[in-house]
This record gives sequence, structure tokens and C-alpha cells, in this order.
Amino acid sequence: MKTIPLRDFQREGAKALGTETSTEPWILAGREQEFLLLPVTPENRTAMLDLIEGLSAVMALRQDQARAVEAGLDRLTMDEIDAEIGAARKAAKRRKCTA
Repeated sequence: MKTIPLRDFQREGAKALGTETSTEPWILAGREQEFLLLPVTPENRTAMLDLIEGLSAVMALRQDQARAVEAGLDRLTMDEIDAEIGAARKAAKRRKCTA
């Protein structure tokens, strides 16, 4: 995997990637963020997009799980969870009746 400074890519565009054709991913490295460039052909475009969307969903789920653990939600009992659900349903029912 080759790394290119983001500034070089912004300044030079595709020239920064060089002339070699590779199926290997590239990392564009910035100060605060990095980006991954994946070579895509017309034949594998749909498969690559499906793969990226699935990976994004898994990453979002892991972030949500980590936030839940930080908030202590992993220590809730089933009774506490049921009480939360009941309270939310009552609130929704009240909102529906007043609308």
C-alpha cells in the first residue's frame, strides 16, 4: 500500500499517483484525516460499493456500541430496559392523543 501526502494529491491530481497501474489501495495522508483510494474497474464497481457500504455499517455499529458502553448502557438490566421501552411508548401515545 502506497502513501501519498494529501497536499501532493491536491496540487498534482492523478500525476501524484504516478504512471504505474496497480490494484493496490493508496492512502492519502492529511494532517487530521486519511483517505483510502481503491482502484475500481467497471466489472467490480458494484461489488466494491457493496463492500464499502457493508463496512461502513459495521463501523457505525461498533461506534454506537462503544458509545453505549461509555454511557453505561451495557449494565442495564432487562427490567430497566423494559421500563425505558414502556416510558417511551407512553410518551408516544400521549403525543399521538394531543396531535
